Amino acid sequence: MGNEKFMKEESLQLYYEKYLKDIRQVSNSTITHYTQALRTVSKYLVDDRKIQNSIYEIKDIGELEVIKKHLEGNAEFTALDKRGHQMYSTGLNNYIKFAKGEGFGNIKKKIEIFDEEVPIGKIKTRKSTSLSRSSIIKNQSIESAGYQCEYDSNHVTFISKTTKHMYMEGHHAIPMKFQDKFNYSIDIYANIVCLCPICHRLLHYGIASEKDKVLNKIYSARADRLAACGIRIGKADFKELVM
Repeated sequence: MGNEKFMKEESLQLYYEKYLKDIRQVSNSTITHYTQALRTVSKYLVDDRKIQNSIYEIKDIGELEVIKKHLEGNAEFTALDKRGHQMYSTGLNNYIKFAKGEGFGNIKKKIEIFDEEVPIGKIKTRKSTSLSRSSIIKNQSIESAGYQCEYDSNHVTFISKTTKHMYMEGHHAIPMKFQDKFNYSIDIYANIVCLCPICHRLLHYGIASEKDKVLNKIYSARADRLAACGIRIGKADFKELVM
């Protein structure tokens, strides 16, 4: 899949199609059915002024759940879904499962198949246009790391009431505030590291000498993956930037 395709479509759409094909290994016809269903879902959401173009522009799982509730209350959509033997709601539910990271715990290093150059996305707010960041990709990254701190897997926290797993946080190795220094998006799987809250706070609030060992490990683990996504940066420049 060439980089040009990423430039034309929402990154989550490409990620979803890769997930269906390479991770779940479903047939091309099934992928077509799922994606066609989401196009129909998107049409209704555009008509209702809930989105601008496509469901893939939604970057937050909570927003997806709200959208699902909205469609369940749309009489025209539910009638169409019934005539179509629930193909549209099934397509939406499968996408929401992907967005929630279901099955990502079995992916592990296979998540690297998503490492490609991704265009810089933007979202419009009421007062301004700001960089988009995806809680969907962050949650999927935590899931694929097995809810273990990627600096030290022996770090123990507590069981989250939301996930029923060890509580962990997603950290952008290169902070989003530096997006303007790169030609491609840094809100990508390769740039999101699963960390325990202590390591995460250390990188945000700790002294440089204590940050250094964590940053060295993160850079060693992610430099090649970042490069595959068009984010090429040497270790010295990386550390200077994020310190």
